[in-house]
Amino acid sequence: MTTITITGKQPGKTDVTISSTVNPAVKTVVPVTVLSRNLLSYGPASGNGLTATVNSDGSLHVTGTAIGQWRGLSWTFPCPVQGTVKLSGTSLAGLSFNIKCLDAKGQQLGDQINLGNSVMAIPAGTVSLLLNVISAEATPTAKVGDLRIQLESGTTAHDWMRPDNTSLRGGYELVNLYPRVTGLPKTLGTDPGITVTETPPGTYRFKGSTKTEASSWTNLSSSVHLDAGTYTIEASDFPRGPNSWALGIQATLRPDDGGESIYFGPNNYGPKTLPAGTFNTNIFVNTIGDIDALITPRLYKID
Repeated sequence: MTTITITGKQPGKTDVTISSTVNPAVKTVVPVTVLSRNLLSYGPASGNGLTATVNSDGSLHVTGTAIGQWRGLSWTFPCPVQGTVKLSGTSLAGLSFNIKCLDAKGQQLGDQINLGNSVMAIPAGTVSLLLNVISAEATPTAKVGDLRIQLESGTTAHDWMRPDNTSLRGGYELVNLYPRVTGLPKTLGTDPGITVTETPPGTYRFKGSTKTEASSWTNLSSSVHLDAGTYTIEASDFPRGPNSWALGIQATLRPDDGGESIYFGPNNYGPKTLPAGTFNTNIFVNTIGDIDALITPRLYKID
């Protein structure tokens, strides 16, 4: 039996006609689809101060100023392959990109893929991939330029190729890993106390009053186990702004290996490189008098 090898020159659809050399009347037409080696999916997106559009060649054009470090854009799409993959590409100064593997519940599996960890086996159980384009600057600056990012099977990077899907809508950035507080609504403190409610999900409203210093310090506790990696906390409270000691977050990572605990608090929210361990966190209130404020705590894994 004769073997026929067909090599695709560029992505697209066509037909291949195979005829008998003995009887040319005997032939068959085989539809062929050539897919891009670039496994990514992305498209127009806007969020966190950045806007992305798609150039005619399929690359991303990014403009704007991110509203904070590690903030930017993301796209989530079904994982198209299993096995080992290679990430490569070019970015703009001050912007970085990475890919996270997510399970059916949207939780990250394994390490993220970035240019410093560009070859990785897709973890078992991966259902979708999350592509992030984020600011790496402590004080983000304005960006205008093109990004050419490629994820492909294997361990070798090839010339950049346009992905098959460049119309996937994107927007927000990193997954918020901060553990939800349960048991709400509840009242903290006395005289008469501060009532805490959650609305919308992940945002907490503190409303009430305390009259004495002894009753002014109260907190809401929650915890989550974290894999090893680099993490940062954001805890801007309205109307006071970030890094407030009236309403904010204190947290401690207790390593699985029994090592020294690592502390987070106002003016010290990271980023910090952490070993695997249990992340115990408190939203604290430290005020005398009336309070009516919102806080949305965020915990991001950035590497």
